[in-house]
Amino acid sequence: MVKLGAFIITYHRPAILLKTIHSIFSQTNPPEFIWVIDNSSNLETDQAVASLLNPKIRYHYMGFNAGPAGAAAIGLKLCELDGADWIYWGDDNDPPFRSDCFERLLAIRDVNPFCGVLGAVGHFFDRKKGVIKRIQTRLLEKKEWIEVDSIAGGMCMLVSADVTKQGILPDKDLFFGFEELDFCLKVTRKGYSLVVDCKLFLEARKDTGRLQFERPAYQLKKNLSREYYSLRNLLYISDSLTLNTMKMQLILKWTAKAFYGYRYGLSYGWKNMRMIFLAFWHYFREVKGKTIDLA
Repeated sequence: MVKLGAFIITYHRPAILLKTIHSIFSQTNPPEFIWVIDNSSNLETDQAVASLLNPKIRYHYMGFNAGPAGAAAIGLKLCELDGADWIYWGDDNDPPFRSDCFERLLAIRDVNPFCGVLGAVGHFFDRKKGVIKRIQTRLLEKKEWIEVDSIAGGMCMLVSADVTKQGILPDKDLFFGFEELDFCLKVTRKGYSLVVDCKLFLEARKDTGRLQFERPAYQLKKNLSREYYSLRNLLYISDSLTLNTMKMQLILKWTAKAFYGYRYGLSYGWKNMRMIFLAFWHYFREVKGKTIDLA
């Protein structure tokens, strides 16, 4: 019998958290326990969780905002110590989009003897260019499951405890941005496979109208502070995995993006350039963790 544990990362959203907890326990194969990893700076979430009076819910107060990366590292370890065989990595605002997600994912856990991570949606990753590559819908339609390079955030990631027992955990110094990608690439480096269920993947695309979606070459960004963390962390990931070609491609590509942003006006162009070159500066100075607020 597989013992499924779970953790949810939360930050100042107690009402949303409670709905997500209800959704997770409503799964056809619910976890035996849920750890709430609280990045909040007050006790509102603690009080909300306590009001449920549910012995299957466990609470860990971080005491500061450790970001998704720091909280996930704690959550995975706590679930492993509580004896979970598989661990759900969840966010407070991203509950499973189907009531049978866990059941369907665990049903394919043995398709590969070295399966370390399961998910509903995944991507390939170009290690030379440092970019996420979309999986074609026609490929998903031909297969029952497929091996990927990373599992998308908020898409029912289930992690085998065998992975965490190997000491593979998110890098807490990343704080925010590509922490799942960093974790997944390290998992594959250790010889584990990442597997997604193609039917669940297609259902997710249908729900969001993205069956024939094509990612634009450049898109106006609403939150440039996220761009800062994305670039900085991708550069750190290139170092941790000794992907030197990827690092050079990132530097060239993002330098071009710094100037291309002026196409959308001087104000946007300046803010965009500032964030990109701040990411470069912090990377070369080895500045890590939380450095700027997320708008």
